[in-house]
Amino acid sequence: MEFGYDRFSSHDTGRRELLRKNHGGRRCRRSARYAGAGAAGERTGRGVCSDLDPRAPLFFLSYAHTGRGKRSAGPAQEPNRQVIKFFDDLSDNLSQLVSRPPGADPGFIDRSIPDGGRWSDELMHAVGTCQIFVALLSMPYLTSEWCGMEWHAFSQRTVTKLRESGSDRTTAILPVLWAPTPREIIPPVVSKVQRFTPAGLPDPNYTEHYRNEGVFGLTKTSPDAYEAIVWQLARRISDLHYSHRVEPRALQRDQLRNIFLE
Repeated sequence: MEFGYDRFSSHDTGRRELLRKNHGGRRCRRSARYAGAGAAGERTGRGVCSDLDPRAPLFFLSYAHTGRGKRSAGPAQEPNRQVIKFFDDLSDNLSQLVSRPPGADPGFIDRSIPDGGRWSDELMHAVGTCQIFVALLSMPYLTSEWCGMEWHAFSQRTVTKLRESGSDRTTAILPVLWAPTPREIIPPVVSKVQRFTPAGLPDPNYTEHYRNEGVFGLTKTSPDAYEAIVWQLARRISDLHYSHRVEPRALQRDQLRNIFLE
């Protein structure tokens, strides 16, 4: 479904919210991309910001970090290079679909290696202010304590539908199959959320390729399918952005748990 300005009347609250998201309103105090958790914005008594920061990341990319292993020959490579490429491609697509303030990144990706209980202020603020949580499902992801805590952090935030014509989704969590994953290890909390399924692809076989290989697998087996599916994912994120609002929330590390164990 397309969400252009001409689809809303001048009295439509959904349109006013769309304009606020794209052109700003009363801002929270600092950019989510660079601010710490203590700068989550002007808060009410419940710790929720009353207006969205237009510079907050549109989406938060949650993925299983891969450590840098030893190579028998050749130079060391970035262990998460395929995730980073995917993030860049998705961000480039979204830049064509959603208006952002100059210099504001469409998404947030944490490139640091998880180190015990240390969570950066930047990460905490991003997961507390972004509008869509994109989870790259894989076996390492679903067995990661860190990823389970990121999922729990975002799931604590209040989600509101902006208009009745929006989808029936009650969450802005968007699981994406990154690599083939046995059904047996998928936690109940993940099973309850509808996964991203691409539609409107130029080749109907691309959907089956995605279900069998995941996005990571498509980078190896079908570059054309990869490009088409990343574009459709960007459109899905854009649709969610215009049909739902996720209230910012100041989060504390000691209040988070690995929700995948429940």
